[in-house]
Amino acid sequence: MDILVATSAALLATTQAPPPADPAPLEIAAPPVEPDAFRPLDILSVLDLDFRLGAWTFHGYLQYDGAAYHQAAEGPPETDFRRGGVHRGDPLRARNLSDGSYLRRARIGWEGTRGQHIAYRAMFELGGEDDPTESRIAEVWASYNRAPYTIQAGAYAPPTNMEGATSSDSTLFLERATAADLARSVGGGDGRIGVTVKRTNATSMAALSLTGPLLEDAEDYMPRAAIVGRYTRAMAWRKDYLLHFGVNGTYVLVPGHKAPEGQVKTFPIRFLNTPEIDVDDTPLIDTGDIDARHTTVVGAEFAAQHKNLYLQAEGFWFGVQRHGAVSGDPNFTGFYVQGSWILTGERRRFDRSRRAFAFPKPDAPLGKGGLGAWELGFRYSVMDLNYRAGVPGEVADPGGVRGGRQEILGAALLWYPRPRVRLMLNYLHVRVDRLNPAGLADPDPFGPPPSTPPIGVQIGQTLDIMALRVRYSF
Repeated sequence: MDILVATSAALLATTQAPPPADPAPLEIAAPPVEPDAFRPLDILSVLDLDFRLGAWTFHGYLQYDGAAYHQAAEGPPETDFRRGGVHRGDPLRARNLSDGSYLRRARIGWEGTRGQHIAYRAMFELGGEDDPTESRIAEVWASYNRAPYTIQAGAYAPPTNMEGATSSDSTLFLERATAADLARSVGGGDGRIGVTVKRTNATSMAALSLTGPLLEDAEDYMPRAAIVGRYTRAMAWRKDYLLHFGVNGTYVLVPGHKAPEGQVKTFPIRFLNTPEIDVDDTPLIDTGDIDARHTTVVGAEFAAQHKNLYLQAEGFWFGVQRHGAVSGDPNFTGFYVQGSWILTGERRRFDRSRRAFAFPKPDAPLGKGGLGAWELGFRYSVMDLNYRAGVPGEVADPGGVRGGRQEILGAALLWYPRPRVRLMLNYLHVRVDRLNPAGLADPDPFGPPPSTPPIGVQIGQTLDIMALRVRYSF
């Protein structure tokens, strides 16, 4: 009898409960804190908050960079021949790279799911040295997931290579290694319009993408259509060991369009980069425009992990099929090797969806009985953008490219005081070997003399960079 009475009362209460009249309020979920265990530093738990509104989960991050460049004192252009990118801003800035700090990137957006198989995300970005207040779309895409397959379409970063797949939240240095970044930019990168089909299981991933131009970038040398592929395999070898192997490639179907007034339309491809710190965005290696029919990038990946030790390396070959009668099809090579040791014993997490390593989460965060996680890293990076560069004091060989050879030896100290806060300190020793690209076809690549130095003179340099990044993500 008592059971019947209780059951009837419960049913009556259910039928009388009014339906909710308003949408679900913004949820702010934080790790629970026991009142008896509260300490003054527990206020740092506000950094671990999650933000949700109904089916939407909000994400974002702030990334602030600063750098100091240590190089020889600037001299007059008649005797100081160091130069930067051809026809890009002021090439003489390469003699006096500017110290400073700026909002490298700020992103905010949301993601969600609909049913069991559909997911979507939209992210908007502020930041950059040119106009920190300008907003742009970083990601906007939708995907259909039915294991083991995923189809993704929109504007996003398609799978290009291991360093390219590593989230900017998890990179070991402030910027990606030059070779991997250039390979990523040919047919991928943030905001690239495309469609990707991906198959993923516990040990391997295969992805094929058809990509177009960047959503909000009208650079003349940006490819308009490319095929991008990546295949990886990861194996847990013995206890606490992980090995990763992979190959990747990009084939540019349609290079960038460029048609100066009164001239025949050309299809250029261009490779240029800063020395892996973007506080001063002057590129020190630069091929200039290469009139191209097609471009190919082929890469190989390797990574290994044992407990709190991590190693990663990639090598790339870049080939350009020229358009027209110019002799020789240029090719370039680059690679990097990097690794880290986490002093506090944590390990980098392997993200199986991206097939890349992610940052460690501290076992004892600051304010919860510890000082967070500490990581020491190194990197050796080489990018050679020379092709038939010739000898000093003379013009390049016919069809030659004097883009320069850049070597960077770097060290990093990373501190993760909380799971979503990161501080990075980088030291880079940079060496650039590059001959003046001036020649018969382009006698004044840097402008009228004395901006353009003598034929075949050394325009590279050696410098050191100290850089710091503060980052918070949610």
